[in-house]
Amino acid sequence: MASYQERMATVLRYITDHLDEPLSLEDMAGKAHFSPYHFHRIFRGMMGESVMSFVRRLRLERAAFRLSFSARTILD
Repeated sequence: MASYQERMATVLRYITDHLDEPLSLEDMAGKAHFSPYHFHRIFRGMMGESVMSFVRRLRLERAAFRLSFSARTILD
């Protein structure tokens, strides 16, 4: 069986590959082969923030990067 680090790495790749799609706790927990409750506890312990806070932060960072390096406006 894969280690917790390997399972989390799988989930992190899944998150970054699907940032434009709705991401549910259940789907992410399934990728790591954990129950949603256990996955959330392990994720918070390893990453230092909740799963959805992590997803939100990645989306905001990506949006900020895109705004910084394009001529598009926030409204676009």
